[in-house]
Amino acid sequence: MVPSPGRMKQAEAVNAQNYYIVATAPNDPSLQVKISGPYLTRQAASADLEAAIDEAMGIDPCAKSYDYSISRLESQKPGVIQHMASHS
Repeated sequence: MVPSPGRMKQAEAVNAQNYYIVATAPNDPSLQVKISGPYLTRQAASADLEAAIDEAMGIDPCAKSYDYSISRLESQKPGVIQHMASHS
């Protein structure tokens, strides 16, 4: 089966490793959530960082106490914000 052109473009747009905006609980560093991503570049994730944090605080008021970072992870799954947007 040959993938449709739309599917092929989508597959090419995401790498095996991608950048994500990650929220970490301040009292438990092992509790981490990919809130936004995947991004192809660190620069793209950096450009979206403030908006992603604002959106996270709109979802969970406790998010203002989280620590945020940009991490390169082996994943292609959407972050929480993108996942929620695709199901609304």
